Amino acid sequence: MEKGRGINLKVFLKWLIFLLLFMAGLKAAVRLLYPSNMAMRMWQRFYTLKEGEAELLVLGSSHAYATFDPAVIREVMGMSSYNLASNSQSAVQAYFNLKEALQYQRPRIVILEAFSLDDNNNWRNGPTPDRDWKKEANIDGMRFGLTKLEAVREQYLRENWSYAMLPIARCHNNWEDITVIGSNLAFWGRGIREFTSFHPSATSMSEETAALYAQAEYNATERMISATNECYFHKLAQLCREEGISFYLVMAPMYDEYIRSINYDSWADKLEALAESEGVYYLDCNRYYGETGLEAGDFEDVFNGFHHLNGTGAAKVSRFVMEKIRHQE
Repeated sequence: MEKGRGINLKVFLKWLIFLLLFMAGLKAAVRLLYPSNMAMRMWQRFYTLKEGEAELLVLGSSHAYATFDPAVIREVMGMSSYNLASNSQSAVQAYFNLKEALQYQRPRIVILEAFSLDDNNNWRNGPTPDRDWKKEANIDGMRFGLTKLEAVREQYLRENWSYAMLPIARCHNNWEDITVIGSNLAFWGRGIREFTSFHPSATSMSEETAALYAQAEYNATERMISATNECYFHKLAQLCREEGISFYLVMAPMYDEYIRSINYDSWADKLEALAESEGVYYLDCNRYYGETGLEAGDFEDVFNGFHHLNGTGAAKVSRFVMEKIRHQE
């Protein structure tokens, strides 16, 4: 009996070593082959933060990572911050991002940029349901664990679970692309500590682009909040209450000519009512152009397009928003 047990133990240890080596190899392959993108690196940099380096967390879409300047946040609030926003991030993804972040950091303040509360149903519809690189990149960056498993279960149809959990199956052809491998090697070799998740636009909007917005016809269609995003906004508010975190809903500014061309007020009213239902402070920067310093003629200085600010605009808006929040604390 003792001999039999010894043999079984050896077999078990061999399989365990094989599994560990396989997992390590798989992780290395993903790091080399995964297409370089900001969402993946946003998470990789987050996991290197020391305890207490994210006193303020920002969640949301590209509107969020193009708006909130950590240098200005530190200057006004005296707080370190980190931006966990990603391309077209929905309130669903924002919820799981916060849930994952709370395993490593204890933020005092969380800001959700309100554009995440649009009519996006987390890519559940369309020709390839659930399969969208923007959602995948955000989930792929998370470490394997219960939160990641829950995020996949809630955001993907059952038949897509393996697709969501195995990025290597989507990236194996990248062996042919030396630039991807080279970029990843450079990032892991020396670039991870230099990476910032704050990404304002590098250029300013042209006068020609501004003229196109000025000529746009008014669109009276009501903008909606998807039921899924509304549900997860409530979950976010509840999670923040349970953790003793101050939670704010902030709409980053968009170009004023664009705002005037859409039925923006109907959407803003819905957002305000949703925030009020949870007792959450809602700040709409599109209703404070004068106070933010984003005058209509400043397109060459602060906007890249109707959606995104450049560095100058982000500094102005970050200061305005942080002053408002500081007086709420």
